[in-house]
Amino acid sequence: MSGNCKGFTLIELLIALAVIATLAAVIYPGYTAHVKKAYRTEIVGLLTEQAQHLERYYVRNGTFIDASGVSTGNDRYRITVILNPQDFTLTATPFAVAMLGDPCGGFSLTSTGARANPGAVPGTTRQECWGR
Repeated sequence: MSGNCKGFTLIELLIALAVIATLAAVIYPGYTAHVKKAYRTEIVGLLTEQAQHLERYYVRNGTFIDASGVSTGNDRYRITVILNPQDFTLTATPFAVAMLGDPCGGFSLTSTGARANPGAVPGTTRQECWGR
């Protein structure tokens, strides 16, 4: 065989593969955490928007009963609404696989502006989940 063969040796390929695997192991958890934070921001915005819609309905009708046009959620959270004559509660429950392990759990917003995270991991702060 000629001494000027070109290409990669098996050792060089294994070293490159090990470097790529190490980088992926370090980067992937940070990426998924960032994606979950973006999804949480999206549902917080949707809940706030729906609360404003219900408040406008109340101003026009004097009650929250029979309010229509409330969103059912998005691709990752389902929103349920409890309407009473003088108050409401919006609850967003994660159902997509990407959000099932999220430490914030679900999101709940009432007509008084009270925010909660049902199913949140103990020690998780409201600021982490709601972004404020």
